[in-house]
Amino acid sequence: MSAGPKPQVRILIVEDSEDDVLLLVREITRAGYACQWERVETASEMSDALARESWDAIVADYTMPRFSAPAALALLHQSGQDLPFVIVTGTIGEDIAIAAMKAGAHDYLMKANLTRLVPTIEREIREAEGRRQRKRAEERLKYLAFHDPLTGLPNRTMLGDIMQAEIVASPTEPRSFAVLLVDLDRFKEINYALGHRTADLLLQQVGARIRSLLGEHDTFARVGGDAFAVLMPGPSPGERALELAQKIVTSLELPFRAQGITLEVGATVGISTHPDHGEDSETLLRCADVAMHGARRRGASAAIYAPDKDAYDPRRLTLMAELRDAIRNDQLALIFQPQVSLRTGRFSGTEALLHWVHPELGLLSPDRFVPLAEHTGLIKPLFVWTLYAALRELVRWEQAGLRTHMSVNVSARNLHDASLPEQVARCLDTWKLTPDRLELEITESHIMNDPPRAREVLVRLSAMGVRLSIDDFGTGYSSLAYLKQLPVSAIKIDKSFVMGTKEDPSDWAIVRATTDLGHDLGLQVLAEGIETREALERLTLLGCDGAQGYFISPGLRADALLPWLDASPWCPEDRTASTRDGEPAPMEKPTVAC
Repeated sequence: MSAGPKPQVRILIVEDSEDDVLLLVREITRAGYACQWERVETASEMSDALARESWDAIVADYTMPRFSAPAALALLHQSGQDLPFVIVTGTIGEDIAIAAMKAGAHDYLMKANLTRLVPTIEREIREAEGRRQRKRAEERLKYLAFHDPLTGLPNRTMLGDIMQAEIVASPTEPRSFAVLLVDLDRFKEINYALGHRTADLLLQQVGARIRSLLGEHDTFARVGGDAFAVLMPGPSPGERALELAQKIVTSLELPFRAQGITLEVGATVGISTHPDHGEDSETLLRCADVAMHGARRRGASAAIYAPDKDAYDPRRLTLMAELRDAIRNDQLALIFQPQVSLRTGRFSGTEALLHWVHPELGLLSPDRFVPLAEHTGLIKPLFVWTLYAALRELVRWEQAGLRTHMSVNVSARNLHDASLPEQVARCLDTWKLTPDRLELEITESHIMNDPPRAREVLVRLSAMGVRLSIDDFGTGYSSLAYLKQLPVSAIKIDKSFVMGTKEDPSDWAIVRATTDLGHDLGLQVLAEGIETREALERLTLLGCDGAQGYFISPGLRADALLPWLDASPWCPEDRTASTRDGEPAPMEKPTVAC
């Protein structure tokens, strides 16, 4: 026994003999304990005592006329309480003792040896307290594993488990539900300016406010620093989710008070739905996150996931991994879009359009893979491959009697690469071509991403003698004053304005104004997207210098361009029969390290 004053112990005694009870209590008080005890001898009395009082241990006689230790032990287990259970008996066989211990009794004593009673109870109480502490720790860890400690809401793990349970509950007829991802606006500013305590109080209030808008069957969770999620089951999940999203956004526009400070935050909501957008919880949360970021970029308060707007679709990421092999294995191909001069009515050049001949997906247009390459180091070897291959065809056509120039597109990342002029110079030198045979097309919006850096690269290219043009003109919201400073020689009117003239005649006014503007700046003006003779004639009347589009010709393979040209009304007058008989010489394929 430990030294010092003893605490009070509360013992529930299951015994039919009052004399034996007194002997038990005497042993406990002899050891210095203040003993609070109660005697019971039936199941109903024990149940009542367990429900009414809190006990430190139970001491039970093995056999009584109306009750027994095994029955008392079973009753204790039914109550769910973890208490030391010690059997005291006048006689007990070894097999019975072993059975009792297996059933959950912690020890057994002979009545003739009660001096061991107190040490046994002390030991079992200590062990029981240890078990309770471990259980509390396990329960706390389990709680923290599935809940957010700040708000008390389910966390991402628990939400995922609930979503997965909802998904597998009805495999033959999938249940419909929506996932709303609510991301706070300006929360980081509050966190940095006012500290974590204020930010935590704000998050607690935000959680309570959103919770008040939800239905009883909705699941609400905190899934990130300033992100909450709602699982909303039921039919037509997209429509109802948009309605709820608007309620949430409107609610969060009202001010909050934290530590005496009035705070204002907004929110943006992304929505995904099951089974339309995914068959597992992680995919649905990812899609909601993509929708949220898309809405924020557009300045919208909420949006439903749209697969065609998802730049991080897993299939596209797989394509990114496959693109490196495509460059190495020569799975890329160029399609050439002929251009004509509207002043002469003759072929004036061609634009090289990169495509990917995917072994499974077929011919992929550049918008399927170039944006992915922009996010990796592959955009540089991709451009070099394109430029090398395009200039190779330019030389082959010249050998067959067609001297023209080639237009090649430059991506945003390449435009801001200081080594771009050197890359271009090496490719021109490889094919022994003068720089004026090459025109680089730069998208207007790419220039405006970093105008000073873009201008520096463009000035160096222009000084080499390379021609420069601005592609998709009219879509980049650029400054006309800045464009005047760029060393470009041409602009290409975006096809959306030309093709839109069918439905909106006012687009012709935009085309006319753009043409006049380009000419006032001393630039050539070319229009894309020409699909009808009427559009071509109208552009000619407006003074546009050049055109390209399906009415003139769809994109052509390199070996099809000369036959098409010789049979077309756009064939140059100086391309005589003698030059048409020449066959382009075979040339090596481009080899590019990536």
